[in-house]
Amino acid sequence: MMLLDVGNTTIRWAFPGQDGLVGQGHFIHRGREFAGLAATAWSGLAAPDVMAVANVAGPAMQESVAHWAVEHWNLQPLFLKASTRAAGVTNGYAVPGQLGVDRWAAMVAAWHEQQGAILVVDCGSAITLDYVDTSGRHHGGMIVPGLQMMRHSLSHETANIDILPAVQAESAGLLANATEAAIINGTVRMATAMIDRTATDIAGQSGDGIRVVMTGGDAPVIRPLLDSRTTHDPDLVLKGVAILAEELT
Repeated sequence: MMLLDVGNTTIRWAFPGQDGLVGQGHFIHRGREFAGLAATAWSGLAAPDVMAVANVAGPAMQESVAHWAVEHWNLQPLFLKASTRAAGVTNGYAVPGQLGVDRWAAMVAAWHEQQGAILVVDCGSAITLDYVDTSGRHHGGMIVPGLQMMRHSLSHETANIDILPAVQAESAGLLANATEAAIINGTVRMATAMIDRTATDIAGQSGDGIRVVMTGGDAPVIRPLLDSRTTHDPDLVLKGVAILAEELT
């Protein structure tokens, strides 16, 4: 089984192994031609029996993935969707299918591993937060712009502002003496404050001891500044894809 996490910027893949995921890889697809990227990355692979996909990049990307898999491997991918319940987790959305499948997969994987009250935080193009209680019931979540989206907004909506590369965020101090570094610091602090406050409020309302389970490309930048108890798992969505696909195949 080939597992795909198709995000708005990056496609990640892996295969389930006896001791975890194996054969992992990724490429950035935003603004680039998918077929050529896939050919470079996957043409040397043996055709899988199943390709399980969590796609949040839209219908055009789903069509591109399906076309490539059929043309090269004669394989129709299994595109996952959020359901009412799976693997012990109950979807808290009023319309379950409206929940992003990446969020659903991450919740399923995190609860499967933690078996306790969790706040699942995916720090990607957007930052998403979802609370699952000790019984596996999802209570809903939040979506806010990710670090790059916040910085892009400031850069394009405010005059005379340019943004430094994101890698400089880790080396910047608390208070900056240049506009670019001030934006980097400010956006990271906004994210950390929002995550910590949400975890504190949920713990206060529920009485549960909350663990924050983090994934996504910006998690390593945000996590060191959090006061909350955290676990970092960069493969959370792919692990959830494996669990969801196993229930359907």
